[in-house]
Amino acid sequence: MGVVDSIVNKAPLISAPKYNMIVGDPNRGWSDPIGTFVRLQLAVKILASGNGQRKARMDEATSALTGLIPEDFPAALRERAKRVLSVRERVRRERGSSLVSFRFDHLKQKEYAELTQDILSLYEACIFDMAKEIRDIVHPNDE
Repeated sequence: MGVVDSIVNKAPLISAPKYNMIVGDPNRGWSDPIGTFVRLQLAVKILASGNGQRKARMDEATSALTGLIPEDFPAALRERAKRVLSVRERVRRERGSSLVSFRFDHLKQKEYAELTQDILSLYEACIFDMAKEIRDIVHPNDE
């Protein structure tokens, strides 16, 4: 139907979008996909920045993830999330009543590389899941 036909027949030019309901968990196992994405994105930016020493970047990157727990991630990613989220506890060193330092300089090169890869993998998984969700909203009838 063209514009003229629409005016003559008083039919609307634009129809309301039709959204498909997603069966099951619309967040695909993420407790807060947007909040988790923002934290993971910050961690990846810090690691990729190249600013400062490696141990300082890892401290900042893992600090960006504090407050997350493995249950915030889909079941398939929880072991990887547990490794990433527990590393601060593993390298923690208390000095006095309120001063805490994280000894990321004690990580071996292989451990550092594995931790970095785990953070990147969690970020990628979050992006892929969010991309599917966004595609389902923007293009609801695509198969």
